[in-house]
Amino acid sequence: MKPNFSELARMYGVDRRTVKKYWNGYQGKPKSRNKPSKLDKYFDRISFLMSIRGITIRAAYERLKDEEGGVIGSYSNFRKYVTRKGLRGKKTSKGHPRFETLPGIQAQVDWKENMKLHSSSGDEFVVNVFNYKLGYSRYCYFEYRQTKTQQDVYCSPKELDRKKVES
Repeated sequence: MKPNFSELARMYGVDRRTVKKYWNGYQGKPKSRNKPSKLDKYFDRISFLMSIRGITIRAAYERLKDEEGGVIGSYSNFRKYVTRKGLRGKKTSKGHPRFETLPGIQAQVDWKENMKLHSSSGDEFVVNVFNYKLGYSRYCYFEYRQTKTQQDVYCSPKELDRKKVES
């Protein structure tokens, strides 16, 4: 015997067609789809490209796109496919070791040249910024100069320490 779908719909607060659909055996949308990806036919090539040390997903995508004439789809879809299939390369190294020197051995000198600054009244000032960075302590010394001189470049770390104490 068929129930009254309109009465059941009023009782549960849904549309009568929804009640009828579930009465006829509908169980809801499936949790997952078994739809094959269009990248499945390139799986071996993608896994080979991702096994190359240092290659990124973007580089593998661009290479495969060039080889196949651009028919492999979007980058976001490719990235999701690589991640879902577990083809992402493992990072083996933890970066490059830091190069350390002993105190007083190394320093780096840089200039920011001809930097234009404007005052609130509209005046323009042209200055040079001298940067002297010690290698061991990473201490940075900045000086604002109107001109660039060799004396600043050849300054010894002892003179720098003296300047640091004076300021």
